[in-house]
Amino acid sequence: MPAENRNGQDIVLDVSKVVELEQAIAASGTSLATLMRRAGTAIARAVEELQPDTGRGIAVLAGSGNNGGDGWVAAEVLAANGYPVMVVSTKEPEAIHAQPAHDAAQTALASEDFKAGKLTYCTADDIQAVDQALEQASVIIDALLGTGFTGAELRPAYAQLIAAANSQRTARGAKVVAADVPSGLSAQTGECSKPCMEADLTVTMMVKKPGLLTPAGAKQCGELRVADIADLTPFL
Repeated sequence: MPAENRNGQDIVLDVSKVVELEQAIAASGTSLATLMRRAGTAIARAVEELQPDTGRGIAVLAGSGNNGGDGWVAAEVLAANGYPVMVVSTKEPEAIHAQPAHDAAQTALASEDFKAGKLTYCTADDIQAVDQALEQASVIIDALLGTGFTGAELRPAYAQLIAAANSQRTARGAKVVAADVPSGLSAQTGECSKPCMEADLTVTMMVKKPGLLTPAGAKQCGELRVADIADLTPFL
């Protein structure tokens, strides 16, 4: 990115303003699909830094919204770079209605790595497959819930996946990389659900959000990194 481009490393925006920013960027010609591709790639690069051994397994917990789409892109990129990747999806990929998340999942499943078995997936209700994926993962990508999450109540499937990931992190040191925000944390207020994902690294997109900077939010985020997925100069 050219030096004159403005990035969001030192910018904090409310979640509603981030939505407006995304819409403005899309209206200017950079599609949400392009932003998702960049976001997922940034997550994949962070995972590669944490775990340079491509023989170690990666588990991706993917929700049914566009945060999950970031996870599908990251899974595709990591598999292409040699990692064995298992996506745990809260829905069958064809039942994902959010766009561009639906297309991101379909693109990953159409890849040569999926055909070759380097990229695999299961649904969250396949308990045995989920347990195996998490137990074998050196890094767990949390792409369940994004910045739109508010409140303290979680759907049972999400709560179970968050608790299982936290357990693997505590029991054997699996690293957790959160996409945009740890699942169960309000990116606006810093309020945490029970359970709430405990991340080692959070890769948040474009700018910081206020809830990530509260004491509770900072604890759940671990290291906080801003991914510069768009030049913000024309918009801020």
